[in-house]
Amino acid sequence: MAEWAPQYSKGERIVRLLCHAGWAAPLFLLTEFFFFPWFERYMETAHCHHYGSLNGLELVIYSLFIGLPLGLALVVLAIEGRHSLQILRLGQSPLPGEKVFRPTRYVYGNRARIKPVIFFLLVVFLCGVSVQGFVWASATIGELSPDVSRCLIVPVAQRYMFP
Repeated sequence: MAEWAPQYSKGERIVRLLCHAGWAAPLFLLTEFFFFPWFERYMETAHCHHYGSLNGLELVIYSLFIGLPLGLALVVLAIEGRHSLQILRLGQSPLPGEKVFRPTRYVYGNRARIKPVIFFLLVVFLCGVSVQGFVWASATIGELSPDVSRCLIVPVAQRYMFP
């Protein structure tokens, strides 16, 4: 007879869902109603701002092509890395005593190690995309020709204001 991992009760599931909704909903609302409108206005004159040796447009492009995949790799590694490493070490999934949301049988050996290996390959892939992103960003920046006349029109005070 197969062993089954312990399940969350219905109350525990609801509490976990509400806890995650408690931080995700405000983050979504802040992003949707404050960050995106500000970013849209900033992008109109991003090339007018200078940050060291980069202008704002170059900084945004490098952030998208390099920072976004690298940031995603670091976030998923911080969230799931230790868990996947323990599964690789023990060769058991789910881990002993770990609660699950739906009925799940314990899996042992190499079958248990498949998902963590795929996870770490995904992290390595994202790091590779980030390295390749430097080449893509450089090529994209070389093709751009921003309108410098906008730099003279927009007053400095309007460039940095949030809605």
